[in-house]
Formats: sequence, C-alpha cells, structure tokens
Amino acid sequence: MSKDFDLIIRNAYLSEKDSVYDIGIVGDRIIKIEAKIEGTVKDEIDAKGNLVSPGFVDAHTHMDKSFTSTGERLPKFWSRPYTRDAAIEDGLKYYKNATHEEIKRHVIEHAHMQVLHGTLYTRTHVDVDSVAKTKAVEAVLEAKEELKDLIDIQVVAFAQSGFFVDLESESLIRKSLDMGCDLVGGVDPATRENNVEGSLDLCFKLAKEYDVDIDYHIHDIGTVGVYSINRLAQKTIENGYKGRVTTSHAWCFADAPSEWLDEAIPLYKDSGMKFVTCFSSTPPTMPVIKLLEAGINLGCASDNIRDFWVPFGNGDMVQGALIETQRLELKTNRDLGLIWKMITSEGARVLGIEKNYGIEVGKKADLVVLNSLSPQWAIIDQAKRLCVIKNGRIIVKDEVIVA
Repeated sequence: MSKDFDLIIRNAYLSEKDSVYDIGIVGDRIIKIEAKIEGTVKDEIDAKGNLVSPGFVDAHTHMDKSFTSTGERLPKFWSRPYTRDAAIEDGLKYYKNATHEEIKRHVIEHAHMQVLHGTLYTRTHVDVDSVAKTKAVEAVLEAKEELKDLIDIQVVAFAQSGFFVDLESESLIRKSLDMGCDLVGGVDPATRENNVEGSLDLCFKLAKEYDVDIDYHIHDIGTVGVYSINRLAQKTIENGYKGRVTTSHAWCFADAPSEWLDEAIPLYKDSGMKFVTCFSSTPPTMPVIKLLEAGINLGCASDNIRDFWVPFGNGDMVQGALIETQRLELKTNRDLGLIWKMITSEGARVLGIEKNYGIEVGKKADLVVLNSLSPQWAIIDQAKRLCVIKNGRIIVKDEVIVA
C-alpha cells in the first residue's frame, strides 16, 4: 500500500520561521510544512526541537588538489614557507606524475568528508594548464557523476597558471569546456597575468562561446585588486553577463579605503557580481557585514584542503563559520546569523541554485538535522550533524554515510 509521505521530519526547528514544524517529503521534494502533519509515512525522523537547516554550500574548493599533502608522518610540501610561486611550482610537479585514479580518489574522499559534515553543494576549481592538461578535469568529472546522489558539484575549468603565462591554457580550457565543465575561471589578471584587459576579455570570450558562467580568483590587495574587480564588474555589464560572474577572495576589500568600497558597491550591485571569501584566508578587516548589509551576494568556502597551498582543512562549513566569526571578531547573534547565511542561502545564490534551495514547499529535500537549538548555537557548540538528507533520502546517520 502506498504511503502519503516517503519521509517526515518531526519537530524540526526552522530558524527562518523561528518555530518548530513537521516537514513532509515525497520523492526529492518538500511537499508540506505544518505544525503537525497527519498521514501515512514510510520513514520518520524526530528532530526533537533541534535545528534543521538546508544543506550547506561550500562555494569554492579545489578538490583535484585535496589530500596531496597526506601519506607521510609530516605534511608533504610544508618544510618550506608558503609563497604563491612555491605552491604553483609544487602543483606543477604533482600534476606531472599524478594519475587519473589518484586524483579521482582524492575527489571522492573530499566529497565524502563534505557530505558527513552536511555540505550538499560545492563548486570546485580544477587546474588546467600545459602540465596538468585535462587530466584533473577528466578525474573530477568522472567523480562528479559517481557522487551525484550525495553532493552536487559544479566544475570550473581553471587557468591556474594564467592564460598569458601558459599559452596552452586557452586551448586546454576549451577542451575542458567541451568535456562538460560548468564554468570558466582565471587568476589575478594584474599580478599573475600582467594583462588585466586581455585576460578578462579572453575569459568572457570563452564564457560566451560556451554559455557558461565565470568565477575569477582575485587575490591582489590594495588598489590593484580593486581596479581588477571593478574592471571585471564593468566588463560583466558590457558583455551582458549580469549575475553570471563571481569574484573569489577579493582580499583588496580588507585594505581599501572605505570610501572606495562605498563608490564601488553600486557597480557591483548593477553587475550582479557575486563574491566568495574563504574562511582559511579571510583578512581580519574584511568588510563582510558591510557587504551583506549592502545587499551584495557573499558566500563562504573552505578553499584548499591538505595540499600544497594549505596543510589543513576538513570540509566542515560549520567549523568554517566559527573560524570566520573569530577572524572577523563577530560576536552578536545577528552577526552569527549572517555568517550562517553565508554557508547556506548566500552560498546557494553564488552557485545559482536558489530557486530549488531552502526549506520551503516545492523545493528540494536537501537537509541537515543538527544537535543544536539555533544557527548561533550550532556555530558556538560545533553541533553534531545527526542526519543528512539528499534528494529526500537519508544519506548520513550518526556520522556514517549510509547511502
């Protein structure tokens, strides 16, 4: 005999409604949210008044590099100090010898770590250059397909070495987009490429040719970084790409005069520019709250995990929210609530999935049950993820993947 519901989550605290509800699910969709749902059901979860959240969004990762520092008593690569050039050089050495199977294994390990922590959506930037070729892209796309019932992965064909530094990058990016990458990305058009106009124009050319969005790394600080982001926003408008471009990192906002940002915010809003800051590297003076209050779309992300760029990381966005609040010295309930939005609804907007995201009737049943009374306490207590639901199915229970 058929049931009215495939799954009901009972007594779920929904922070947006500030009350406790039942959530009724059929297939992969939420079909009812009421104080008390009646009807027959195949499976039930009692949240016991604890917080139920939409699945977390990790809006900027590098899954093809993850766990490359592991396997020895001390983390590989980290006998030397960090510099950008050293990390790029170590990456080139790694990709020269890395196998398809090794990269794919690391991607799957990364994804499983994310899922255990309740992350159900991620965007990963995959190196494409004359050394890596499309080796990493092939492995990531294959893993993406195998992982589709656990996590949604967007893949950026990323010119890590620079379009104008590694001249094979353009043709290899084209090949990667032909293979099925979802976005195109570049890096530091000023200090890496030494060609702001040329690199941005090439990125838009590729994006428009393949009808994909853009996600651009801009680490440059000060006036150089602000200029690069402003030109990216201006070109977004000129190319008819409003709402389709993301700037990742944007460290320059942390040291730019506040009046510069005040002048630029209308441009960013007009262009629909999206931003991502990564909690492992967010500068302490990053004006996160100011950007959010101005209506700028700002997500949060883990960035690299245990590789030649960063020796640490575990893909836990709730831990990331705590790190972000501590780096920025945010303490109020309101501010912690805004940080929570960065790992949920703001991240969903960055990925362009907001139409199907959230706890509302008709939206996808991608949910996390936490051992916590609220988002604020979840961050403070580092709440345990009691259950993770993807496409209406329980995929994690008691910190074990069961799907």
